[in-house]
Amino acid sequence: MNILIVGLGEVGFHLAKVLSAEKHSVTVVDPDPVRIKRVGEMLDVQSFCGDGAHPRVLDEVDAGGQDLVLCVSSSDRVNMLTSLLSKRMGASSALVRIRDPEPYRNYRTFLRKNLGFDDMLSLEDLAAQEIAKIVRRNQAVAVENFLEGQVTLRVIPVKKNSPLLGKPLKDLRLPGNLLVVAVRREGKTLIPDGDQEFCVNDEIYVLGVPSTVEEFEATAGKVRGRPRSVVIYGASGVAFHTARSLSRHGIKLRLFAEDREACQHFAEVLDGTTVLHVEGNDIEVFKEEHVGRADAFVGASDDDERNLLACLVARELGCKRTIALVSRPDYTEIYKVVGIDRAVSPRLLCSDAIVARVQAGRLQFLASFDEGAAKVCAAKVKRKSVLVGKTLRDAGFPKGCVIGAIQRQSNGSEEVIIPRGELKLAAEDNLILFLLPSVEPAVFELLEAHAEK
Repeated sequence: MNILIVGLGEVGFHLAKVLSAEKHSVTVVDPDPVRIKRVGEMLDVQSFCGDGAHPRVLDEVDAGGQDLVLCVSSSDRVNMLTSLLSKRMGASSALVRIRDPEPYRNYRTFLRKNLGFDDMLSLEDLAAQEIAKIVRRNQAVAVENFLEGQVTLRVIPVKKNSPLLGKPLKDLRLPGNLLVVAVRREGKTLIPDGDQEFCVNDEIYVLGVPSTVEEFEATAGKVRGRPRSVVIYGASGVAFHTARSLSRHGIKLRLFAEDREACQHFAEVLDGTTVLHVEGNDIEVFKEEHVGRADAFVGASDDDERNLLACLVARELGCKRTIALVSRPDYTEIYKVVGIDRAVSPRLLCSDAIVARVQAGRLQFLASFDEGAAKVCAAKVKRKSVLVGKTLRDAGFPKGCVIGAIQRQSNGSEEVIIPRGELKLAAEDNLILFLLPSVEPAVFELLEAHAEK
């Protein structure tokens, strides 16, 4: 692929390094001559010093002839303008990195249509989702979240005496906003039909609304070790989004923050979360609030040193798991050495997510399971698609592919639907697909097929 990277911060440099090593033709743009010199000396890429949002610069680097433009500068506005200009000049696709998703939360579709980008990745959302996944990982084999946490996919083991044993899937009376999309049995991943029965030690892939999946897991999985109490430290956007994500799963949450205004805001908008104003990493406050008894402690302020210290204090008091937010990717291993269970770098998560999209097949890759035996992808129903107006049952998706969720525009807002076979597809529907790699080409061809005039 011909790939243009605009912005050579830690995200941009990491992308240039990985993608050039995979023999993509990579061009990088940044206004900082020091960064341009560094990348030119270290990597096999074409480099250009200049403002990536300026039409002259984009023209000189042939933005219109690129297969993919990665807009990953430190400025949201620069990234959006770069995407707009690149697509208008003829670039095949563009991806925009943003820091805080909140200002754009209700305008993603509007921005996508008018700025032309194909995807928008938020550092804060990616970090919050990763932290929430780490916190909850001890209660299921795997956890993934999609559509900004509105849909979750959980892998649940079937134990002895499970109420699922010996019953066909069609007789289980599953809730309307939950689907069983796959079964893992003896090393093989199967896409079940209505006659599928479950056995002891099966692993069931369940996708749906978080609260419903939570209830199903408690009934069917009998999973032990569920985190009941989590303490989050910090007034950052990551702290806020992590609390909001975990609150959907019935976890007792306490959020400590030094910023009084942020505390007031968090207390108003975070239902079910106890928000406390604290002055620094006060050990006495941590003791009084019994931080050591928490199942997990998350250091998620905007200051790496405060996160590290807070996690060390929590661990010393007896907290079972500590997770720290770290701004510099190269510090993640250091955190592990000093005893922090996990260090989460938003920039590294962002660059890894972009690389995964580039490396994926012709559908947008979201996640993989069982070492690539199954994966989750996203796709959109185009306006002229043969699928428009068809029910899922009659749409012709091959066996080995399940439509797990649909994000749809309705009355100016977005709704998420966990579909059944009688649901009719509509133009511009965003689909979450659970599929086996062997059927991906057929799924792509079906999505690309145009209806006859």
